[in-house]
Amino acid sequence: MRTHGHRAARIDPLDLIHREEVAALNPRRYGLIDDSKKYNVNGILWTKPLGGRNSTQEWWTLAEITRHLRSVYVGKIAYEYMHSPSKTERLWFSHLLESESLPSSEEQPITMIDAKAKRRIHELLARSEILDNFLQLKFPNLKRYGLEGGESMLPALDSLFSSASLGGIQHIILGMPHRGRLNLLTDLLQFPPSALFNKIKGGSELPEELEAEGDVLSHLVASPTLEYGASSPIKVSLLPNPSHLEAVNPIALGKTRAKQYSLLKTSPKDCELGDKVMCVQLHGDASFAGQGIVMEGLGLSNLPHFTSGGTVHLVVDNNIGYTTPASGARSSLYCSDVGKMINTPVLHVNGDYPEGTVHSILRSFGADGHNELDLPSITSPLMYEQISARKSVPQIYEAKLRSEDVMDSDTIQSVRTAHKSHLEAELALVPTFQPEASMLQAQWSGMVWPGSEDAIYDPQTGVQEETLKAVGRASVAVPDNFVSLVLVGMSGSAS
Repeated sequence: MRTHGHRAARIDPLDLIHREEVAALNPRRYGLIDDSKKYNVNGILWTKPLGGRNSTQEWWTLAEITRHLRSVYVGKIAYEYMHSPSKTERLWFSHLLESESLPSSEEQPITMIDAKAKRRIHELLARSEILDNFLQLKFPNLKRYGLEGGESMLPALDSLFSSASLGGIQHIILGMPHRGRLNLLTDLLQFPPSALFNKIKGGSELPEELEAEGDVLSHLVASPTLEYGASSPIKVSLLPNPSHLEAVNPIALGKTRAKQYSLLKTSPKDCELGDKVMCVQLHGDASFAGQGIVMEGLGLSNLPHFTSGGTVHLVVDNNIGYTTPASGARSSLYCSDVGKMINTPVLHVNGDYPEGTVHSILRSFGADGHNELDLPSITSPLMYEQISARKSVPQIYEAKLRSEDVMDSDTIQSVRTAHKSHLEAELALVPTFQPEASMLQAQWSGMVWPGSEDAIYDPQTGVQEETLKAVGRASVAVPDNFVSLVLVGMSGSAS
């Protein structure tokens, strides 16, 4: 189950993945045929609450063992961790997942989520859908790379930001492509919708007096400071995104490493890379599997002169990249298989299951093809026939909340109405909107724009001759206690 359960898990919302019967999951294959026979599971399965010890013998029937393992490994979340060479890491995962404190029904979330958290998840899902619908209504010819079908990305990131903040992380460096960027910006990253609408209408994100050129809509950035109830807030910096997918990855890694080294100067001696700054990278399935820069970044990730202390990769698998289905785009089963080159654990979650995505890599689908001006029903008719006939992720979740008596229809509608009214009010601000030079604020407040009147156009950059000589001598000086090897000459011709 631990090794092969992911192959039978229901992680595709459209159920388009062709999966053969996984014989390895059938107990009969191993000669286990009596479902009522009891076995001592102590030391084999984790049967105590999380953090407990399996110190006493416990006997389960074969049916109980099978049901328990299938509830953990063959549900709407798939786990791949048995390829890890670290026994400690493998045991940590199995202990976490198999402890009896977890629900036994595979329809329930792995992590129990209270009503308050569920309302937060709904708020993020609903606001994302309202934004996409609003932009489609007001700007129908806009390439916005919406998040339809992948809305669960937002509660996943919200949970990640919260956990990082409560864990002592001070800064998150975030790199991501076009897909869902506007949804993330105007919600979790507090980018003013009025600034977004101003940009859509032809305005600039930079003040006019800077005389600078702006960037395209899908490259906008933000760097807010967020409160999650920790002792100190957390800063999340979304980096500028080039149109060449995944090119931002090494920039995110480098900035994370540089920021961490800066904070190490004022941190306790036991503080290490990754303790204060975290790199988070978002990807599409096609680019994560197809762009060589992803593999290069993974290859450098554990080298002492390049590591940033670890990266969280969130892959939004929309089952299609530039109209190419996964079966014609890669040779591996999963787009995330490239991550196994460094033995990283991989978690797959059904995108219709937002409560599961708060701790896991997201798998979903794209409702409008590569962008909203595509006609994906022509290139992938079977897939989009299913998509057009189904409810959206927020609507599916709203039905679940109503059935659980967490929210009623009036409360759900009030969330949607309030956000739509907020967007309308922000749109009305566009005629008087004035952008700010955010890049010259906070720690950069003492800097001036290179093209401004206050800039020094011919600065003195020379260095005293004696200073250069001192640096040169120091660069080739051998320490007194350093023993150098002597090169011994050998006779004979060199080949």
